[in-house]
Amino acid sequence: MSYKDEIIDYNLHQEEIDKWISLKGEQKYMRFVALLKQNNVDVKWNVLNDIYRYDKRLLVNLFKYLSFFEEFLRAQIWNVSRESYETLAQAYLPQIIDHLISLKNDICCKEFSVNNLSTNKNYIVELRNRVSHNKIILESTKNGCNINQMLVAFKNTLPLTYQNGFVKDINACTINLEIPKQLIISI
Repeated sequence: MSYKDEIIDYNLHQEEIDKWISLKGEQKYMRFVALLKQNNVDVKWNVLNDIYRYDKRLLVNLFKYLSFFEEFLRAQIWNVSRESYETLAQAYLPQIIDHLISLKNDICCKEFSVNNLSTNKNYIVELRNRVSHNKIILESTKNGCNINQMLVAFKNTLPLTYQNGFVKDINACTINLEIPKQLIISI
């Protein structure tokens, strides 16, 4: 089926829908249609449009915190080793995480747990990859964990002084949007 058949009120919003479909792509919108249907939500344009916007807000906030976190991990390594800036600046997140874990006995940041990083590294790398490749955040899963569980894992791995801000920013992604309660991420 096409989006014209799936969106219940297509005729009422035809011009706006066609505009956004041409800009963002029918395939991506159809993924959101499937997500709504999977959760027994009527596919109306305002809800579909808001779900898309909600997902983008989640992605942008994740980008902000993942960028900080990558920089933080590099700083922890530089603080206890002679690793050159160039070498570490070129390393990918999984390499950085593994390197930091190998230095766990030397890391002395009181508000950060290397054990949490070790436990949650696969979720963090998955989130980073989804953000980097502009994938739909609400579809994220890893090792049987859904996006909500993955975000909690990431929050628990952030330094303590960043955890409350992360929770606030993620939970605020719904502001002024019509999001079905079964699709709201709340951490």
